Amino acid sequence: MLVTGGFAVASSASTVEVAVDGDVHDVRAYGGTVGDVLDRIDVVVGPADEINLDLDTPIDTDLSVALDRAITVDVEVHGAVARRVTAPVSSVAGVLEAADMTELRDSGAEIVPAWNAPIEDGDTIKVLLPTDVKVEVDGDEVATETLATTIEAVLSENDIELGADDRVLPAETGTLLGPTTITVQRVEITEETVEVDLEHDEQRRETDALERGTTRVDQEGRDGVRVDTFRITTVDGEEEDNEKISEEVVTEPRDRVVLVGTKPPPPPPPPPAPASSSNSTSSSSSSSSSSSSSSSSSSGSSSSPSPSSSSSSGTGVWDRLAGCESNGRWSANTGNGYYGGLQFLPSTWRSVGGSGMPHEASKAEQIKRGQILQQRSGWGQWPACSRKLGLR
Repeated sequence: MLVTGGFAVASSASTVEVAVDGDVHDVRAYGGTVGDVLDRIDVVVGPADEINLDLDTPIDTDLSVALDRAITVDVEVHGAVARRVTAPVSSVAGVLEAADMTELRDSGAEIVPAWNAPIEDGDTIKVLLPTDVKVEVDGDEVATETLATTIEAVLSENDIELGADDRVLPAETGTLLGPTTITVQRVEITEETVEVDLEHDEQRRETDALERGTTRVDQEGRDGVRVDTFRITTVDGEEEDNEKISEEVVTEPRDRVVLVGTKPPPPPPPPPAPASSSNSTSSSSSSSSSSSSSSSSSSGSSSSPSPSSSSSSGTGVWDRLAGCESNGRWSANTGNGYYGGLQFLPSTWRSVGGSGMPHEASKAEQIKRGQILQQRSGWGQWPACSRKLGLR
């Protein structure tokens, strides 16, 4: 035995065959151990490497040493790292076996790379597991099992097309992470126009071109038209929102204009002259009457009443006047600006002491105010009917 450099070398050499990941090295060794042989060729055995002999095995005959290096491979399930494997493996099957995930092959999972494909250090194996999914759409429910990883892919697999405004819950761009219910809402947005009538008003304008108590329509009224536009949103056939987005007046309303007379009526004609005494008969009764009339005239205590004053003293004339003006309806409100049986203007009613509205007062109160007006301004306050009834 020779001693060189502190190592004992056997007088007869042994051939050690060292295979590292399939690369074969023939090493001449004079004694020592398997570990010494590996050191000579700079092979370091990692903690996860697999070697067929212990490093302390002595070299006393020809030996074969097989060393399989460990590699590190990630296993992703649906895009997330589920397991990191460090082991002396060379195929996808070996990685999944080392990870205790061989049941994936029988579960219908999609594995990339394929089951028997070779694998290298740093590679990633991607696994897609079948996922139970329900799709609620158009009043139906579609149940399916899918290997898709996104909501969009599930909809595509089931030939579900989306409109521009349709909604998807969860969001269409979302990732499928497990059993999921996908809801598709059909959204329709339409516009609708509605015509709205714009009611006209009435203007009353005083004019001295007409006698007080008379009116004349100077301009007929006309309603206007406005077009409103609404945006209507329906979800699965049910209205969700109704929003007015514009309005346009296509025809402006035109007010009705009524002229109200303020011109005082002409004064009433003078009363007729009393009958002459020469017309009286020669009978005694006639003489007596003539004497009484003469006496009365000379005393100045009495005179013949005028038609207007005698007519306004009783209620009969007022009933006839109301019959002409309002068909005898003392509570009349005809909508023409005149009220009550005698068709008072509110301003005229107040000028003779009336309160409230004329048609709300009693018949007696309306006659009282009519008498005051007649005594103040004459029957011309009721021009047409007073003439018709022979009051003037």
